[in-house]
Amino acid sequence: MPPVPKQVLSRYGREVARLRTEAELTQTALANRVQSSKSQISDVERGKASPSPRLRKALDESIGFGRLSRLWEDLTGSNRAPWLSEIASAIQDAQAVWEYQALAFPGYLQTEAYARAIVLASAPWLSPDELATSVGERVTRAKHFSEALRPLLWLVLDQSLLGRRYGGVDVTREQLEYLIELSERGRITLQIMPSDHPKHPGNAGSFRVITMKDSTELAYVESAEEGRILTSSTAVAQRRMLVGSLQGLAWEPEASLRMVRDEVKRLDSAS
Repeated sequence: MPPVPKQVLSRYGREVARLRTEAELTQTALANRVQSSKSQISDVERGKASPSPRLRKALDESIGFGRLSRLWEDLTGSNRAPWLSEIASAIQDAQAVWEYQALAFPGYLQTEAYARAIVLASAPWLSPDELATSVGERVTRAKHFSEALRPLLWLVLDQSLLGRRYGGVDVTREQLEYLIELSERGRITLQIMPSDHPKHPGNAGSFRVITMKDSTELAYVESAEEGRILTSSTAVAQRRMLVGSLQGLAWEPEASLRMVRDEVKRLDSAS
């Protein structure tokens, strides 16, 4: 199995430390509870060691009560839907991100109304509390991304995405205007990929290539049922090639931004 990415271990470790502190336990006390050692708990909390399945289970039963297991699944993309994972910690800690999306705007670029519409459409079985939690997490990530200087983001969107109306006209207009704002102030670099291009390189689905602050790279690919983190150099290089192909065939940023503005005008005339 490939090694667990550093940012996954770091995010998981921070949550273990937070829950341990919340439970008013020392590292030694927690180690005794889960039949481990103080040094191993310390390494896990600092993101220096990958916890074994046995230790993850014990930690969750002792202080997580389901939260640590869900977090691990979210971060590693195992058995969780992509709208629940977003590998949020990787994006937050990244230096740069290259992303292609065909169905929806990335979670960390969504307005609250758009996030609610997306979550409701893709997971109508959620309870009101679960819906509020999911939307709240996206809003928090979006606020952090908007205010931060990193990661730099190069975003390629399929042209068909501009015509989607998640949440209706007003919600879509607000989302597109927010995208324009981020583009105009240089927070993101946006390109639109023509949907009808005969050599469209995005037919394998949405994905991201992420460069971390320590220069390590990973890729994240999405399907209808799951998200997967790819860490092998070959897999990452293949996604980088796709990024290059998409950027080469997409409209350049200025023309792409004009397309988004034109779509907003169409929405204004339709309302």
